[in-house]
Amino acid sequence: MRVALASVSMVGFTGCNTVSKETEKNAVVTAIELKEVTTPAEALVRLQEGNARYVADSCSFPHHDHKRVEETAPHQAPFVAVVGCSDSRVPVELVFDQGIGDIFVIRTAGNSVNDDVVMGSVDYAINHLNVKMVVVLGHESCGGVTGAITVAKPGEESHEAGKVNALLDIIRADVKEYVGKPESLNAAITLNTNKQVERIKACEHVQKLIKAGKLTVVPAHYNVHSGKVDF
Repeated sequence: MRVALASVSMVGFTGCNTVSKETEKNAVVTAIELKEVTTPAEALVRLQEGNARYVADSCSFPHHDHKRVEETAPHQAPFVAVVGCSDSRVPVELVFDQGIGDIFVIRTAGNSVNDDVVMGSVDYAINHLNVKMVVVLGHESCGGVTGAITVAKPGEESHEAGKVNALLDIIRADVKEYVGKPESLNAAITLNTNKQVERIKACEHVQKLIKAGKLTVVPAHYNVHSGKVDF
């Protein structure tokens, strides 16, 4: 009888904990959903808080339901644009614990904005969607930057198919200081990210919005081992 009562008590106790954790999680989700981002500073905080939840394995997964699908069907109003790498290890919405309609994501191998298609996408996010922040998200072990700074050995020819070499040439132009120096990969990745930020901030319309306090453009770095983003 004592064993049975103890078992019942333990089940009840565990159930209470489960309900408590679920209630707490729902409260966090609701807070995120109701929290409107109106400034660049608020945008940064929301990304930092979301990434902290991701790293701690306590994601709230806001805006992941069909209600949000219906809400955003008529129009979109993301609070941030992220220029990220196409690397499958860097899923932008998951990394920042955001959902449908929160982030305007632009992804290319090497997260370069050095062509009209990508830069035009950034401008669209700024001019038409009124994002409060643009983040250029580089990451550890980037294959695009690795390929750009790796030099073929004498006598070797490139066996890249399609437009891969053209892509690497674009990235290589921004990290030429490190071409032939694969041991400096981390420095090359940082430089590549910073160059994209400089390129975006060089635009006159972007400068006006930054001066008015309506926009900020920042570099960030994702650690593929920990999941942490450093701004």
